[in-house]
Amino acid sequence: MEAVDILLPAQRRQIILEIIKENYTARSSQLSERFKVSEMTIRRDLAALEHQGMVKRTHGGAVFHHERMIDKFKYQRSKEDNPEEKEKIVRKAVELIEPHDVVFIGEGTTPAMMLSHVDPNIPFSVFTNNHGIAAELGSLPMSAELIFLGGQYNPDTCSTSGNYTLELIERINASKVFLGVDAFSLRIGLTTKNPEFVAIDRAMIRHTSGQVIIMADHTKFGLVAALEVAKPKEIDVLVTDFKLSQEFYENMEALDIKVILA
Repeated sequence: MEAVDILLPAQRRQIILEIIKENYTARSSQLSERFKVSEMTIRRDLAALEHQGMVKRTHGGAVFHHERMIDKFKYQRSKEDNPEEKEKIVRKAVELIEPHDVVFIGEGTTPAMMLSHVDPNIPFSVFTNNHGIAAELGSLPMSAELIFLGGQYNPDTCSTSGNYTLELIERINASKVFLGVDAFSLRIGLTTKNPEFVAIDRAMIRHTSGQVIIMADHTKFGLVAALEVAKPKEIDVLVTDFKLSQEFYENMEALDIKVILA
């Protein structure tokens, strides 16, 4: 590549965009050093890319911006997506379950796999509206107490929701909650297109005294859906297969979110 100090602004911005696409995020200070221009110049570059809808600026840098999500979550369709990555994430996530925990498990195909990978000798309790767990668990031995939350069943999402489900959640004091992810953005947090997920997941977060743990494969990063589930400050742990850049780790650390790489 030619010396970066002779690049035209358009050329520099294209390279910056490629860097952010590859690493999902980038810091202004490091871009300034790499291109041998001032941070003010980099901020103008990032502003131009944001105006084009290519990135979203953050404090000290920018993150890659995907198109907004269109489709709602459907269990059977999602089950076919990235099964190996999901299994790696689940194997790491279940290590966070401790003896005598009271755990909420939310909707989605990744959370549904959890109980088939947890140590069968750990005694703990699970409350969930995710009926996909039953199919994933099969006849495996398990010392956990599994309680399915009633409510209105949706075969598309393989889960229950509604006022009755919410009423049951409000009677439970959980020590941890594990949530799947439709979309995750550093700037906005956890979002979804499914209205029924919002109330249920928000209630689970509200009635959990310990960690809020989200599980996200690499396809969910940078996506933004219409409905907010949780702000970044409400998330304690992210378990992912995404190979994060140093800038991303620094941004997550600034948000006080622990990252566990599967």
